[in-house]
Amino acid sequence: MAVAVTVVLALLVASPTTGATAATTPATPAAPATPAAPARPNIIFFLVDDMSADLLPYMDTVRGLADGGTTFTDYYVSDSLCCPSRATMFTGQFPHNTGVRTNQGYDRGGYQAFAKHEGRTYAVPLHEAGYRTGYLGKYINEYPARPGYQVPPGWDEWHVSAGGGYNEFRYQLTRYIKEKSGARRPITPSKGTYLVDELGRRATAFIERSREYAPGRPFFLQVSPFSPHNRVDVKPGDTEPRFPPAPRDRPKDRFPAGEFPHGDCGGPDCDTIDVTTLPAFDEDTADKPSWVRRKPIGAKRVKELREDFRDRIRMVQSVDDMVGRVLSTLTERERGNTYVVFASDNGFHLGQHRLVRGKSTAYDHDVRVPLLVKRPATGQHDRLVSNAIAQNVDLFPTFLDMAGIAPATRDSRDGRSLLPLIEGRQVTDWRQAALVEHVRPDPRTPGKPDPDADRLKKGNAQPPTYNAVRTAGELYVEYEGDPKPEYYDTVTDPRQESNDPGNTRTAYLAKVLQGLTTCGRPGAPDCWTAAHLR
Repeated sequence: MAVAVTVVLALLVASPTTGATAATTPATPAAPATPAAPARPNIIFFLVDDMSADLLPYMDTVRGLADGGTTFTDYYVSDSLCCPSRATMFTGQFPHNTGVRTNQGYDRGGYQAFAKHEGRTYAVPLHEAGYRTGYLGKYINEYPARPGYQVPPGWDEWHVSAGGGYNEFRYQLTRYIKEKSGARRPITPSKGTYLVDELGRRATAFIERSREYAPGRPFFLQVSPFSPHNRVDVKPGDTEPRFPPAPRDRPKDRFPAGEFPHGDCGGPDCDTIDVTTLPAFDEDTADKPSWVRRKPIGAKRVKELREDFRDRIRMVQSVDDMVGRVLSTLTERERGNTYVVFASDNGFHLGQHRLVRGKSTAYDHDVRVPLLVKRPATGQHDRLVSNAIAQNVDLFPTFLDMAGIAPATRDSRDGRSLLPLIEGRQVTDWRQAALVEHVRPDPRTPGKPDPDADRLKKGNAQPPTYNAVRTAGELYVEYEGDPKPEYYDTVTDPRQESNDPGNTRTAYLAKVLQGLTTCGRPGAPDCWTAAHLR
C-alpha cells in the first residue's frame, strides 16, 4: 500500500499567523566558506503533556513548523496515559511489550516498571553515535528526582522535575551537566519561576554549551514541559486555576494580572472561544458502552469546562513562546542541519461524549495528537502533509534513522522510521492499522495519588481495560468484561458519535486486533507484520 503525501511547494509562502504571503528574494552571492556542519543532523524534540489536537490552532510558532516541514494527520499514541505512552516513545515498543501499563509502581507502571528499560532508550544509541544529549522537564511518573538521584544512561545533561512540576511554580529541578557536574548532583528550587520559561532558558543554555563542549558534534535535545497538564493539587475554593497559565497570559482582571484583557489565546479573544464547539461535546451517549452513558452536562459544569478550555489555550502560549526562544538560539548553520520534532504524549477531553475531564479513551480526542517535524532548513518552504498511520512507537526508529544509525538497531523494535515520510519519499507497504491498548489503573493503589486519576464524584468515568484498532476509516474497541465491541465508521462519522457494534466489519477487525495485542511476543508475529491488513 502506497502512503499518500501531499506536497505544497511554495514560492509564495503563507504566514501561519496572518495568511499573508511573502515573495521570494533574488539569489544573493555565495557567503564565505564556513566550517563544515556535523555529518549527522541535530535533533530537537519538544514533547508536551496532555496536549489535544484542538489546542494546535492557537499556537502560531508550533504551527509554523509546517513551513519546510511535515505534518502527520493520523498520528496515534499507543496508550492515552502519560507513563505507558512515554515508555513506548523511549523504547519503540508497545505497552504490552514494555510491561509499563499505568503511572504507578504499585500498579504495573511508573518508574518502577520502566527502570529496567533505561539502558534501552534512544538516548543510548544516539550517545554512542557521538551525540551530545540533554533531557529537560517531565520524565517518567514517580522518577525519584531527589538528592542522590541517578542520571539514566545516555544523557549528558539532566534537568528533570518530580511531581511538583504539575503546579508550574512549586517545583525542583535536577541540574546535571556532565562536563561541569562530575559527581555532583545538585537540585535547584523554582523560586517562583514558571516552569516552561525555566525549561526554555535551560534549553538555550544546553545548545550554547554544546557548541563549547562538543564543537563539531551533533546534539539531541528533548524538552518536555508538564504544560498543559492540569494541576494535581486542586482543592475546593482554590483561587489558582485548575490549568495554570503563565502570569503574562492570564486575564488582566485577575491576580497576577496578565497582558491582555481576557488573557492571551494566541490571537483570538479568549472570551470568543467556547468549549461547546468541540466535536461531540455533550452528545447523546445512549448508544455508547455502559461506562460512557450519562446524563447531559449541566450548566454549572459547562461553565467550568469553558474556563478550563480557555486556560489550556492560555497555557500553551508559554509553550509556543518557549519553542520560539529555543529555535531562535540556533545559528543559520545549525538551522540548516537540525530536525525539530513536536508531539504530545496523549490527548485530552473536556466534555466530548459527556466525558467531563480526562484521557485514556480510544476516541480520537485522546489518542490522535499533533506530530509536526521541521526538516533542516534548505531555503525551500515546501509543506508536506502525510496521512500515513503513524504511532509513538515510531519515534525510537525515527530518531535513530535521522542519526544514520544502522537498520539492524533502528528496526529492531515494534515501530518503523518516519524519516522517508518526513522527507516526502514514496513509501510502499506502510502499516494500515494502529494499536491502542489501555489497562485501567487500580484506584486502590497505595502511595501518592495518580496525577491522572479521576477526582470527580459525578459526571466522569475512567474506561475499563480495553484494546482497540484504528485504521484509516474505522475504530474498533473491545472492553474487558463487555461482550459487545464498539465500532465507528470514521469516514462517515469522524466524531465517533454513532456506535455500530453489529457492523459486519467487526468480526474481521477482531482478528486484526488479536494479532496486534500479542505482536512481538515469542511465537507471535512481529508488530510491523501484524499492523498490515489482509
